[in-house]
Amino acid sequence: MSSNFNYDNSDNFRNFPIIKERVSLITAKMYKQFCDYQHANENCSEIFAVMAATAKDFTENIRQSFAARGVATENIWCKIDTKTIIINIFWVCYSFTMRCNFKPQSLYRGENERSLFSGRIMALKGNYSDIVKDCKTNDDEMAALLDHETASLFVPENKMDNVIVKLKHTANKEYILAQIDAGREFVLKISEEICGGTIYHEEGSRKSFSI
Repeated sequence: MSSNFNYDNSDNFRNFPIIKERVSLITAKMYKQFCDYQHANENCSEIFAVMAATAKDFTENIRQSFAARGVATENIWCKIDTKTIIINIFWVCYSFTMRCNFKPQSLYRGENERSLFSGRIMALKGNYSDIVKDCKTNDDEMAALLDHETASLFVPENKMDNVIVKLKHTANKEYILAQIDAGREFVLKISEEICGGTIYHEEGSRKSFSI
């Protein structure tokens, strides 16, 4: 059987240096992304640990405050694991998670600025477990999280850099926080936004009614 493809072994010697050079460039870039990704996740984990402690204290204080008013508090609770916090206060449930850092990502800063390589901690309306229960892949999970996102905390790989908070309901208006304060302030800010908000009655138009 003949082939129209003619392989000249000498091409291999000409291509090898070119391929090696390109591989070196790609490897150097991806290795930096890998290292930045690790550092950003480490910073996220440290901030998340502070968030967990804050969530516990916040929930306990809410419970005590309502108990002092003679209100039953069995529907006030907080569930925490290494990457997720779920807070329930009566009819309000919201969550925080860093289970959205599936791969290295950067935050777009505009055409004239360098993108900010960062990890991400998301604040969600609803119970995280319910939000992702039907998800089969990371992409499915991310789509579900974005549908329920109320804010995100973006954490740079450099521990000395400030974090950026984006609130979804204010057209992604940004707030800047020092990393040392970020965990506490993010939990309290989101708690104020969600617990202080109003749930509106659903309304529709009735076409007919009987007396």
